[in-house]
Amino acid sequence: MILKWVEGWLTPKVAVITNTRYFQAFRSAFFALMPLTIIGTVFMLITDFPIPGYAEFMNGIFGENWADFISPAYRATFNLMGLLLAGTLSYKLSESYKLDKLTVTVLGLVSYVVVSPKTLTLESGEVATRILQFDWLGTKGILTAIITSFITVEIFRFCIKKNATIKMPDSVPTMVINAFTALIPGVLIVSVMLIINGICMVISGSLPEAIFSLIQLPLQVIISQPWTMVIVALLNGLLWWAGIHPTVINSLIYPLLYANAASNQVLADAGNLTSATGSYGTVQMLDQFLTIGGAGMMIGLTISMLIAARSKRMKAVSKVAFVPSLFNISEPVTFATPTVFSPLMLIPMILTPVLSCLIVYLAMNIGFMPLFTNVQAPWATPFLFSGFLVCGWQGAVVQIVIVALTVLIYMPFTKALDHQFIKEEAEKKELA
Repeated sequence: MILKWVEGWLTPKVAVITNTRYFQAFRSAFFALMPLTIIGTVFMLITDFPIPGYAEFMNGIFGENWADFISPAYRATFNLMGLLLAGTLSYKLSESYKLDKLTVTVLGLVSYVVVSPKTLTLESGEVATRILQFDWLGTKGILTAIITSFITVEIFRFCIKKNATIKMPDSVPTMVINAFTALIPGVLIVSVMLIINGICMVISGSLPEAIFSLIQLPLQVIISQPWTMVIVALLNGLLWWAGIHPTVINSLIYPLLYANAASNQVLADAGNLTSATGSYGTVQMLDQFLTIGGAGMMIGLTISMLIAARSKRMKAVSKVAFVPSLFNISEPVTFATPTVFSPLMLIPMILTPVLSCLIVYLAMNIGFMPLFTNVQAPWATPFLFSGFLVCGWQGAVVQIVIVALTVLIYMPFTKALDHQFIKEEAEKKELA
């Protein structure tokens, strides 16, 4: 029943989404920025290393304001996510249309700046003008970046398609031709953005503020809830069991997960981060706890294989797959076993990520493990190390508990699969 539903309905519907030009451009554009989050995390770890007494120790050596010399590094990464996404998304979408990528990227950045807030009310009540705020250049502006990038590229493409450009002789250098070709589309794009900005200034202050309050903030609230992450965990396991890479879901929610992590950091800096005020749905929840060993919590399968394997086939798979799974790479075990559409693997691949989510929620809710902040670990960081980096020793302990339970859940299914392999090997031996 489930197999028919996945093959007949789910897989075709997911393929329709993942094959669209916009989805592919967005996924490529967002993943192009992921190295920046890792770079920012390195410097944030220097200022906020998860060991009690660390801040006091550093203050005693370098003085109370030492972190001010480090913080520009992560503010130039985390706090520019919106602006940079406007550039990378414009680039990737224009690339798919075979347009002038560099020109469209520049116009995409300009479009984002045109609609961004340029005033700030200070604590004194005075209004500062002609400024760009980090708040709206960062994760709060991600949905704005998506909208302005799409509009920019489509207007540019429309002008090129309709020949609404300034023509130059063929003898003119290419870079000069491209510069003049962009004039009319550029003026039109900026004009449209000015109109949008003017309307939004009257209604809600600016386009990013309107989008954040009406769309992004409600979505962040939904994603921040534990039950939402349970659904994400379930879908990750189900899709990977069906051979569909979970990035079709994850890449859509990553911007919201990063935004929630940034919101938690603001609360933590103010000393107000609690289970009541903070978000559970952050990038660390997904990368470091719901996909240990890869989607479907494949670390449980590879460890149970090492323990229980008796067949030659499973022994061979476990040797090949165990080390990659330590770095959250699940393709070797997924396709070598294979787990795709395997009836035995459906239950553990769905159950273990959901259980992991519930354990993390419980650990945070009772106060054992702190909520996630903007301190992140690369997705390929092995468990224990990743848990310690994002949540201190408590995070590492929770990961140990999760992995142990995951192995126990996978074990009976692994043994049953091993028995199948032994039977198949015996049949082949008889035929030989």
